[in-house]
Amino acid sequence: MIDILRLSHVGVRVTDLEKARYFYVDLLGFVETEKDGDYIYLRGIDEGQHHSLVLKKADSPGLSYIGFRVRRAEELDKAKEELQKLNLKFTRFKEKGVEEAILFETPQGMPFLIYYDMEYVGDMRMKFYAHRGVSPVRLAHVNYVVKDIEDEVRFLKNFMGYYETEWFLGKDNQTREVIWLTRRGDSHEIAIAKSQKNVPGFHHETYYVHELRDVIRAADIVSSAELWDSIERGPGRHGATEGYYIYLRDFDKNRIEFFTEDYVVLDPDKWKPVVWRNEQFRYRSDFWGRPIPQSWLTEWVPVEDISTGKLKGWSI
Repeated sequence: MIDILRLSHVGVRVTDLEKARYFYVDLLGFVETEKDGDYIYLRGIDEGQHHSLVLKKADSPGLSYIGFRVRRAEELDKAKEELQKLNLKFTRFKEKGVEEAILFETPQGMPFLIYYDMEYVGDMRMKFYAHRGVSPVRLAHVNYVVKDIEDEVRFLKNFMGYYETEWFLGKDNQTREVIWLTRRGDSHEIAIAKSQKNVPGFHHETYYVHELRDVIRAADIVSSAELWDSIERGPGRHGATEGYYIYLRDFDKNRIEFFTEDYVVLDPDKWKPVVWRNEQFRYRSDFWGRPIPQSWLTEWVPVEDISTGKLKGWSI
């Protein structure tokens, strides 16, 4: 098992860097660490590391990778050995602020990156005068889609030390169709859904905000900027994980969620996963029973192949 410290960052493809900067920085209030060529590096107000969200200029939207920090530098060598045993594709990698990392693909083809050390630039927690927009606090979780969900979960548990907090059952009330997992003890850091098409795919990244008011403010901000179509779902409250939420889509249809007031697993050894049966469908995803937009259920973005940097085999 690799000693994963936490979910760290996400690399997202955008077609127009300046429009993306307007959306994420000017409107939503992400802290811009720096722009370097075809990349913009952003972070939340509590995050002291160089970045937690990388905007990469590309010819189409999608996911470059999901990044995790390991607890010790030695874990990288251990990871290489284990990935070889599992016959999983991997390569050495570096990016702005990170000199040594490993980029690999999970059994279901998701691009993951692990590293130990990232440049530290300092957080903005108490610099209230500089807080803007929604004031994103920190990267909270990611949500992605695969064909064989049980295969992916076994890997996350055995290789990365995650454990389940909740899951949705399908129509047979036996097959798991969505599974939430944590390492650090939040309600979840990874959510995985099952699909037979357009996989592997990336659904969204989520940033924690301090208050429900910040969730509402996200809707007010994009609406006042006349970007009403950016509001895809919410504000609402999830049944699973309990958190208040809103889902937005940027100019390329990449999806981002702002989220608050979920629970914390205090005693992992005592935790019993919350199981949602199919007949609870109406309120397991939205506790208030509000309908889910069809786009949220059927649309997500492709992911990059770590060898080529090109998107894998299906189009959005």
